[in-house]
Amino acid sequence: MNGKIPALIRWNRSDYAKLSYAVRQFNKKVNELEQMGVEYTPEEYNYKDLKSDIYSRKELNRIIKSLKRFSTRETQQKLIEIPSGEKITNWEYQELKKAQKRASNYITEKARGIVESDTNVMGDREFRQLMRTKESISDLFGRSGSDFKITKERALAWGRSDYELRRADVFRDNFMKALDEMKNYDNFKVLYNKLKSIKNPVQFYNYIQQSETLQDIFLYYKDEANAQTYGGFKNNQNAFNKAIEDLGLREFTNIDIE
Repeated sequence: MNGKIPALIRWNRSDYAKLSYAVRQFNKKVNELEQMGVEYTPEEYNYKDLKSDIYSRKELNRIIKSLKRFSTRETQQKLIEIPSGEKITNWEYQELKKAQKRASNYITEKARGIVESDTNVMGDREFRQLMRTKESISDLFGRSGSDFKITKERALAWGRSDYELRRADVFRDNFMKALDEMKNYDNFKVLYNKLKSIKNPVQFYNYIQQSETLQDIFLYYKDEANAQTYGGFKNNQNAFNKAIEDLGLREFTNIDIE
């Protein structure tokens, strides 16, 4: 994750009201169309679920504008048939096209970063996965049935304007849960307090990337249960100590780095 660090949204009362209103109007229009016998309408939104999945102000504004387009424009409510034969509203088609483009651009950028840093790029698992994802999203409108639904969700997920923030937040949540299993390690509090002080998920992710040892925390945090030792270290406490040193926290520790 490189480039400008995206900022987490700081919600205010106006934000809540605008999103809530946009959702109510959207759902009202969906219900009206269904009562008129219109098929293939979009699914209704749940305000709480939608709100909890918004990480940036840019994404909030995008969603509100999108919902309003469907609620207020008859042309957006008309049904169309995509090349695969699936029928969807013009609104959903337009939103999917935009998501498809955003996803493709984001994946291309990530793949470019791998190419620039890896001499054996074709052997890179992440690069191959990115290419498969991009290929499937590019073929979105040629798919039907369950395949269309799955690929649609993939395009919408990768096409979020706050995808990087969301992914980093999931990483942070999983990482902190794994770290909690290491509370008996010496200097656990030193690392724990430092990580808790980093509020932005992307900054958290980038900070962890400074230590290759710590990136692999999920491989060795249950040392006692699995009787496994990470890497070539004498024990996992030493591996943990190395991570502390990588992150420049050694001056706050009470033991030597071995």
